[in-house]
Amino acid sequence: MDVKKINDQKMSNDSIKKMYEKITVNLPYVDVGKIDYFVEQGFYNSRAEFIRVAVKNEISKNDYEIETETKRLREEKKEENHVAIGISIINRDFLEDILSKKQKLRIFVVGLIKFSKNIDLELVKKTIETFRVYGIKRGPSDVIKYLETLKRK
Repeated sequence: MDVKKINDQKMSNDSIKKMYEKITVNLPYVDVGKIDYFVEQGFYNSRAEFIRVAVKNEISKNDYEIETETKRLREEKKEENHVAIGISIINRDFLEDILSKKQKLRIFVVGLIKFSKNIDLELVKKTIETFRVYGIKRGPSDVIKYLETLKRK
């Protein structure tokens, strides 16, 4: 399968920054004060670093569900399963290859999925059966909108 997985250890700092998604978090004043204290004491470089570390720790404690599901899907060993944790890039050639094999993809991605700009809605309808993406979805707006309807199937 024509899937690219990106290892951030081999990328420049600018490239790594592009891999982050900005979110807004509302916290109680006391928690903000505690974070500021830890930053001032040198435990963290910034509020953002503290929050990233806290989120990563919490995800690590609860990662079993994702690991179990991805393992199950991979063990099915069906060509139609497209399973990725990280970044997945889908291009037109890949979908046309799926179409030529008369297959339909079942997509499960945790992270980011990106569809090339030259992928049209008709090709997606012919090649993708299910779409479960937890994270960021990028690509032509009509394609992403359609794929969102497949989540419930």
